Amino acid sequence: MMINDANLGTFFTRLNIVFNKALVNAQSHYSDISMIVPSSTGAESYAWLTNFPGLREWVGQRVVTRLGSRRFDIVNKTWESTLSISRNDLEDDQYGIYAPILQNMAYMAASHPDELIFALLAEGLVNRCYDGETFFSTQHPVGVNGAKKPTLVSNVFGAGNCAPWFLLDCSRPMRPVIFLSRRPVEFVSKTDLTAGNVFYNNEYVFGASARYNVGYGLWQLAYACTDPLTPYNYAVVRAAMMSQKSDEGRPLGIKPTHLVTTPGNENAALRLLRSQTIEATTNEWANTAEPIITQFLLGAKNAQASWGNISDFLSPATTYGTGAGTTADGKPPSMATSTPTGS
Repeated sequence: MMINDANLGTFFTRLNIVFNKALVNAQSHYSDISMIVPSSTGAESYAWLTNFPGLREWVGQRVVTRLGSRRFDIVNKTWESTLSISRNDLEDDQYGIYAPILQNMAYMAASHPDELIFALLAEGLVNRCYDGETFFSTQHPVGVNGAKKPTLVSNVFGAGNCAPWFLLDCSRPMRPVIFLSRRPVEFVSKTDLTAGNVFYNNEYVFGASARYNVGYGLWQLAYACTDPLTPYNYAVVRAAMMSQKSDEGRPLGIKPTHLVTTPGNENAALRLLRSQTIEATTNEWANTAEPIITQFLLGAKNAQASWGNISDFLSPATTYGTGAGTTADGKPPSMATSTPTGS
């Protein structure tokens, strides 16, 4: 290809089309569980409702529910990924080698919000939210009928020995986590024939950039468990989550819609939520939540090595390392080579 402004413009326009097409087609899950909030500033400040106001009989004056005094900020961050193309490759018409590279860059850009959101969810076991407690805590303060001393409410179960799994209610406009969007991903290129990168390095530079960040929403809409994912434990967590009440003691009407967990729990999650029977009996939990299996939980700063283990649905007290390999009979390794949960 002859190097001139017109040909360079055509070339990078083609790359832009390839990038945007791959970006649109890439699969992601962050929008399934997060409240997406457009942003117009460098940071957004939130004063969350410490209560869930509902309808009441209008007797006397209105009862005003005010925004809580607890506030927190989510600061937008700028993200980028940049590559270079040798001028020699352009002269030799090596367009074909760059199309898959652009497609992969778009895939990575599309999955980056997943990486942030699901790591944030797992880090809720150690990170604090607007009430000063960790997002998943046994001590969230909730007032009951104006009591001077609030009741302490939990949204986490478990001994901490297993890979975590999370039940979320994503049926509402407000959700358990927030994705703050300042500027979506865009493709940019630097192709001026007199640019420094061309003059000094004989290369053209292109890449993607965006501005966004993530934060915690309402802890009442999420429940964590670090015990094995079994029908009994699922029932306990689900019931506890659905039994949450407002400051006035009114049921909040929470109903879990999604179950998020690690790849090692995929077997347990799919059998629990997709199978019509379990061990020849009717599975009452089939289709009660949508499973999301994501490796991005493993990227949390508090992730443990055991989170990568494979769970045994029929023997929940036992997990298997991902490096254990397959077996000739297709069955889990013997108890002698497996790892008891918590060891």
